[in-house]
Amino acid sequence: EIVFTSGATECNNISVKGVMHFYKEKKKHVITTQTEHKCVLDSCRHLQQEGYEITYLPVGSDGLVDLNELRAAIRSDTGLVSVMAVNNEIGVIQPMEEIGKICKEFNVPFHTDAAQALGKIPIDVDKWNVSLMSLSGHKVYGPKGVGALYMRRRPRIRVEPQMNGGGQERGIRSGTVPTPLVVGMGAACEIAMKEMEYDE
Repeated sequence: EIVFTSGATECNNISVKGVMHFYKEKKKHVITTQTEHKCVLDSCRHLQQEGYEITYLPVGSDGLVDLNELRAAIRSDTGLVSVMAVNNEIGVIQPMEEIGKICKEFNVPFHTDAAQALGKIPIDVDKWNVSLMSLSGHKVYGPKGVGALYMRRRPRIRVEPQMNGGGQERGIRSGTVPTPLVVGMGAACEIAMKEMEYDE
């Protein structure tokens, strides 16, 4: 369920554009927030230029998304909800479990950019009900230039590859996997988890 990439920016591009391109015949609507990382917002703007509709949910003075507004924004042609777990500028932690429940209720794939959450808060893809999750190695003091994209297998989430080549990573992300960087990210994640448990 893990695809290795060059970082969270690539993970986010694969998630946002890849899902919508795969389901383009039926799904034309994305929901995200106004406070997402630039690569998510730019991916959404790119989709807008292709004719997709994007709902940019505002956040309150506390930085949190309004769950009622999220619920009201979901349509029959909504193909993806993308909400970052922990904001990279203001540090707010979104109510991931509640967002995941709403997405599950409406059968809409849920993507989260969890780059800033890794090693700081407990991450549980099943509790959060995420379909896709973006992670970055250097955010936990691992090597730069490596990321990991979680893609749920059951129920299976499908994406259209954003890069063509040798078919590595099950054809989702072609290009030779940088084994030393992947090992370094794995070691950094292991240390980050131990430190998080120690701090608690």
